[in-house]
Amino acid sequence: MSTSFPVPRQKDWTNILFLTLSPLIGIVGTAVYTWRVGFEPWMLMLCLGMYLLIGLSICAGYHRFFAHKSYECSRLVQVLYAVFGAMAAQNSILVWSAGHRLHHRHVDEDWDPYNIRRGFWWAHILWVFYVDPAQGDTRMIPDLLRNPVARWQHRWYRPLLLVGGFGIPTAVGALYGDAVAGLLWGGFLRLVVTHHSTFFVNSMAHTFGAAAFDSSTSARDNWLVALLTLGEGYHSFHHRFASDYRNGVRWYQWDPTKWLIRLLEFVGLASRLRRTVAPRIEQARMQAALAPLQRSLEGAPASLAQEAQLRLRRAREALERAFELGRQEARVRPAGLRLPWCAERREASDCLRRARREWREAVVLLRGPHGGSVD
Repeated sequence: MSTSFPVPRQKDWTNILFLTLSPLIGIVGTAVYTWRVGFEPWMLMLCLGMYLLIGLSICAGYHRFFAHKSYECSRLVQVLYAVFGAMAAQNSILVWSAGHRLHHRHVDEDWDPYNIRRGFWWAHILWVFYVDPAQGDTRMIPDLLRNPVARWQHRWYRPLLLVGGFGIPTAVGALYGDAVAGLLWGGFLRLVVTHHSTFFVNSMAHTFGAAAFDSSTSARDNWLVALLTLGEGYHSFHHRFASDYRNGVRWYQWDPTKWLIRLLEFVGLASRLRRTVAPRIEQARMQAALAPLQRSLEGAPASLAQEAQLRLRRAREALERAFELGRQEARVRPAGLRLPWCAERREASDCLRRARREWREAVVLLRGPHGGSVD
């Protein structure tokens, strides 16, 4: 593939009209209509329910299953992802995944479809206003072309979008005696929220936040975007470990998508969840944090720099030991040797704690006792 970006000159008027009119109808239309007829709790519940079903189908389905293959799931779950994901009006699984894989392969480069270096608003929405010159390129998705669910959804994408995304909320509204309110709240307003929360991943999560795991790209961990997108805002971690089924790697980080995937595993509908080992995550975190501290290390007094270098070396040695124990665990566990496996896991955890302690102490030396958090 050529490294020179073909500047998109042909405007996609369908997308321009749709993405211009849908916010007017969804926000202004819903507000005016509700003001005239009155608000009922079912309206908000319909909007939130549709948002959750469709949002999780994009996050757990389009993104983490189809685009990144971070786990396996049953055919039934794939069909549900395909049906509800189509209602997001973000194109079919095949087109969406091809563009997303291109983004990961060429992040911040010319071939990145929503390259943040072309501007915040380009990455947010303007890129959709032009015909994507790489949209018909299927070289990024040979596996998905063999997936019967993805092929079926691609063929029936528009009927699924129209009948599901707008027909279902209209029918629900009719059951409550107001089909128009159902269409506005569950159809158009929900669509606007789904669109722009997804767009925030491409814009805000590449502009604001911490490059906690990879300082070489624009991807950032942004808790607000994670809150809006059901966990997709921990973007620095995701770009560093794209095949991991989690985005929020810590237990307390808001990532309902990873909790759904775990639930599917628990009930037997998902399997082979891909997890990055803890030492590798810690190593990436340390490397990303060390880059901005390098100048402090170079400008520090010799004795302080020497002490910091010593602690950094100890941290690296502890991580290497944890890596080795992880490899031993992988060899021992299938053999059923439970006690050695548990002992190695405990020792690996001790190594990680020791690496973190040495790292923090090195950072304190370089920043001073009040230099701020090292995470």
